[in-house]
Amino acid sequence: MLLLSFSPWILFGILSGHTLTSLEIALGVSLILTIILSYKDLRQKMIVSWTTLIYFLVACILVIGLHQYVVIPYIGIASNAVLTLLAFGTLAAGMPFTMQYARRDVPQERWTDPVFIRINQVMTAGWGVLFLIGFINSLIQFCYPDFLGVLGDGLMYVTIVIGLVFTMKYPAYAKKKAAEAKAKVA
Repeated sequence: MLLLSFSPWILFGILSGHTLTSLEIALGVSLILTIILSYKDLRQKMIVSWTTLIYFLVACILVIGLHQYVVIPYIGIASNAVLTLLAFGTLAAGMPFTMQYARRDVPQERWTDPVFIRINQVMTAGWGVLFLIGFINSLIQFCYPDFLGVLGDGLMYVTIVIGLVFTMKYPAYAKKKAAEAKAKVA
């Protein structure tokens, strides 16, 4: 479910293109997709879903509704900044955003387990680093549009793939390592 929550951001990155029309379509589709895919998550106060909804709602109002085209050059930077702040902010607040999703699949008695908490801290920090890379990439592309070329665009897809693989593989790896460490102590 966590990965589904990021699909509006991924789709936005794919659809936004280099024209006003493609940007407006990407914003509108991402907002609609957020509402459709995140309806339950919004009702359950999931931070990723609310952050996504607010971001795309504000961006749609500014660009499509109010024609404030002055914000367009900053949309990529803003989206990466929002995601970076989301990850590191929830980590700093002691409630890593991944924990909200993990709690759906884990019995409540394990929510205070140090291994469970640590897995979510590491996963949120990992996503934070990937978002930070995206933020730095968008800043470089803004300041030096031709500097990274295709590599800059490709970096977005590479970080998404890394995030997907990390999210799928890391929890099992961390649990296995924790069990091995516990067995050595016993």
